[in-house]
Amino acid sequence: MLPNPYTPGGRPRVFVGRDDERRALRDRLARVIAFGEMAGPLTIVTGPRGLGKTSLLRDVADQAAADGFVVVWAVGVKRQPVLRDLAMKVRSALERADVLDSPHTRQRFKELGVRFHLGVASVEAKFGPAADTDASAAVALTDIEDLLFEASNAVRQRGGAGLLIVLDELHAPLDPRSGSDHSPDPAALRDVALLMNAFQNMDAERERFPLVVVGAGLPQTKSLLTRAATFGERTHETILSELDENTSQAVLVEPARQLGVTWRDEAISAAVARADGYPQALQVIGAAAWETARPAAGGEITLSDVERSSSEVDAQMGSMFGARWDVATGYERRLMRAMAELEGDVVARRDIAERMGVRSSDLGVARASLISKGIIEPAAHGSLRFTIPGFDAFVRDRGDE
Repeated sequence: MLPNPYTPGGRPRVFVGRDDERRALRDRLARVIAFGEMAGPLTIVTGPRGLGKTSLLRDVADQAAADGFVVVWAVGVKRQPVLRDLAMKVRSALERADVLDSPHTRQRFKELGVRFHLGVASVEAKFGPAADTDASAAVALTDIEDLLFEASNAVRQRGGAGLLIVLDELHAPLDPRSGSDHSPDPAALRDVALLMNAFQNMDAERERFPLVVVGAGLPQTKSLLTRAATFGERTHETILSELDENTSQAVLVEPARQLGVTWRDEAISAAVARADGYPQALQVIGAAAWETARPAAGGEITLSDVERSSSEVDAQMGSMFGARWDVATGYERRLMRAMAELEGDVVARRDIAERMGVRSSDLGVARASLISKGIIEPAAHGSLRFTIPGFDAFVRDRGDE
């Protein structure tokens, strides 16, 4: 039997679609390659979970590495400062690329490490965690700028294109500390504010920094960045939405085609209709249909395979839905139930409140919390929608649970 080419919950083996977004991000790489200067302000890719933000950035990172960039990949952690981790990731990336190949360069980065309070001994070998959890409080704006100047130019001086910094889950450090307290962790807020101001300063002197900075996060990311620093409003935002029908078909067809397997027309139509443009659902459906068909090279996936695998798809999607339901409070579940019972793709906030028997203003805390958790998102002025197709039916099936 051929291996299953679909990857539910993981990076697609074959990246299909998002052509405009890929082109725009690669254009930023090309600017650094051609001019040796920073490719504009921070660019972020936003959208609900499961739409392929991280996969898109992985694709761009692969292209950057092939073009001679050193890639720094950092992931935001809920309510945690970011600067020390970013400094460690920069150092590690330079070490892997053999950029720190001279005593002078090693000494320079050792000094920078001390400024980030990472510990002298550990800096000589690697950037390791320091005992002082508040160490980033002493990091200055110029420390960040110096680190990224030295790192990006060290790459360029050794024949590389420059430095690509990827900041995934960029919303996470600024998540509210509790359901009732919507202020972020002070240390995390300070770190993000410093980082945003550093990016702004560096963009003003872009010829000094052969650097690209891109990030990804949930839909509220730009708003959170702007609250941390007013320069956040200048962040360039690319918003991902569900895939169109042709791209959805390609997501299913192309991985199979590369193994010599085809999808029957009626099978692909049924699979695409069920996924409703949601990339993660396409991977779940494709994987389940493949396991049912167990095709050999030259084989095909039929409508019967899609239909017979539907119970496995139900189980996988139900698990995904259940994880979201489980993190919601009782009041948040009431709000979601009201949304689901109204049975519209987009639901007015006033209608939700009326169905719950409360004032619209009473929804504020629960609404903000569900948006922070990535379960719902603003769809238009005064309206909300679920971020994953099919979740409304799941909520209705829960009854009064």
